[in-house]
Amino acid sequence: MSLVPCKECGVLNSSEAEICLSCEFPIKGRPKTNGFRWIALLLLVFLGGPVLIGSVQTIMTNLRPQAEKGTQQNP
Repeated sequence: MSLVPCKECGVLNSSEAEICLSCEFPIKGRPKTNGFRWIALLLLVFLGGPVLIGSVQTIMTNLRPQAEKGTQQNP
């Protein structure tokens, strides 16, 4: 058994370890997938986008000058 540095963070780990004890980067075997990162990004885009657009529309609506009651606007 020897110590090998992690390729991601450089911490020394046992050569028999499957993942780094510091950053959980796989030392041997199949690498971790980035599935959770993609899911989080998609959720941010699909849930955060409409909220951002709605907020901007609300702000723009509130910034428009309001017509006084009783006056008519010409089209």
